[in-house]
Amino acid sequence: MTYRFKKNFILFITLSITLTNGNTTTKNKKLALFKKNKKETTTIDLSENKKEAPNNNQNQKKVIYPWLGTVAEVISLIEQKAYRDVNFADFMQQALKGAMAHVDPHSAFFSKKSYQETMESTSGKFSGIGVSIISKALDDDTLPIVDIIQTGPADKAGLKPGDKIIQVNGETLRGLSTDEVINKLKGEVGTEVQLKIIREKKPLEFKIKRDIVKDQVSICYNIKDQNIYYLSLKIFNEPAAQQAKELLKKANNGKAKGLILDLRRNPGGILGSGVDMASLFLPKNSLIVTTKNNQGKVTAEYKTKTAPVLNSDIPIFILIDNFTASAAEILAGNLQYYSQKLISPKTKKSKLMVFLVGTSSFGKGSVQEVIPISNGCALKLTVDLYFLPNNISIQAKGIKPDFLVKPKIIPSEEMQWVEDLYGKETSLKHHISEEEALGKVQKKQQKKETTEKKVISWDQRHRELINSDVQIKASVNLINMFNFAKQCNPKLVETREKTLKFLKQNYLTDEPFKVEKIN
Repeated sequence: MTYRFKKNFILFITLSITLTNGNTTTKNKKLALFKKNKKETTTIDLSENKKEAPNNNQNQKKVIYPWLGTVAEVISLIEQKAYRDVNFADFMQQALKGAMAHVDPHSAFFSKKSYQETMESTSGKFSGIGVSIISKALDDDTLPIVDIIQTGPADKAGLKPGDKIIQVNGETLRGLSTDEVINKLKGEVGTEVQLKIIREKKPLEFKIKRDIVKDQVSICYNIKDQNIYYLSLKIFNEPAAQQAKELLKKANNGKAKGLILDLRRNPGGILGSGVDMASLFLPKNSLIVTTKNNQGKVTAEYKTKTAPVLNSDIPIFILIDNFTASAAEILAGNLQYYSQKLISPKTKKSKLMVFLVGTSSFGKGSVQEVIPISNGCALKLTVDLYFLPNNISIQAKGIKPDFLVKPKIIPSEEMQWVEDLYGKETSLKHHISEEEALGKVQKKQQKKETTEKKVISWDQRHRELINSDVQIKASVNLINMFNFAKQCNPKLVETREKTLKFLKQNYLTDEPFKVEKIN
């Protein structure tokens, strides 16, 4: 999770009130606003008969400031009449925490403790368990695990993608923000965290020893019999672009037929890393993304800084899904955009052939800033939105694939259950077993072999996943179809637009047919 930290002015609100017969009345209906480290004070009169000077925030002030008086009334009445003594520091922090959820799902209030924990965790001093998660609302009881980092503590303990965390160290998650849960999962190296999770409607418990997670952010393979390179990126961190650069060099030298870039379940990460990734494919000084505030003003622009590494016209198929978010979908959307725009003036051919395969991306196109405030607390506030070069925001919209291909892999547990009960000879009662058919000598040898438990490495698991992945196979077929057309009739694939038309006419995806009844 990426934060942008900023020092800002602190807002002090003073309310002068008196109590009369248990009722709260405003003695001095004025609010004084002080800017920290500046000799400047703004006083706002809340009297009903006072006419405010017209300004851009007039309507907001009419709503906000009278309600601040109501807050003061509530606190005063609780202080006077509540049967139980109230810890008002905790009361106000919980109130602010709950209120921030109404700003947007990514904004949050950090208490002094949670702010310190967040600062420590982002500084890299603390270790974790190696899971990728998605955001939760305060009233959510679970936190879904999107992915597991290979050979990390969670992987070794037996956690799986799709598991839902319901307790951390015996504490339920309702009322906790995503950042607070993350801070609870992190801790000193060697310490244990106890998790209770739900898997297929069954509760399971795990004790996981925290450790420094060595995140293998990229996985590279050459599908040799097809001469197609496959690169999976789990997150955008500092090494990501360099690892991708090495693969592209091999693709150039090996004269590959195509490249598959897998951004599924990639939650984003460092925006700068995403820009560096785009630099591997796009000309220097290409605009990648701009950020704009709520007035529509551009606050920042991000452009490529180096010349591209890819120097061939091989087709690139990018896999995306509903967990492809933030910097990952910005990269996918950029390469899709520029593959439409980069056309050689001499040959009239596309310089870059990029196509998206899978399902629509997450749609996280907002920028959060962490702003320190009084009492050691902080606000995480959404301040800007990302916009692609065509001035389109991905917020709550995401990136749509060129080829809709839904995943069709049945979970391994379900598949095993089906195999055990149906569809084969062994599911029939009193069947002649394989051991009986093999005979006594081979039977003993078979028994010895089956008693040896095989440990499947991550490399073997990835190879198996690639071979069984429908979306990867669809991309391989599309690359082969592209190269076939390139050899037989190059005009069909001169530009991205022509290629897209040709491939869609000849390759069936999960887009519905147009079916017409014949009378």
